[in-house]
Amino acid sequence: MQHIETEVARLLSLLLGQAVVPESNMCMATCPAWDSMKHIEIIMTLEEHFQVSFAPQDIPALTTQALLVAKLQELAHA
Repeated sequence: MQHIETEVARLLSLLLGQAVVPESNMCMATCPAWDSMKHIEIIMTLEEHFQVSFAPQDIPALTTQALLVAKLQELAHA
């Protein structure tokens, strides 16, 4: 779903303070601004924006743009 990819990129850009495009794969390991506190903010923002709830056990593993998009697409079809 292109809409999800575009929105995740837009929200990550806002939250991380740098340009993120849908085709990139921003990740926690290579982005200094994406620390553990920012991770919680990203998760909460995505949950609110897409009106979903991530399973608590999934949250620690959702550390890349691609994984976030994939999980949101999965939840959209659930």
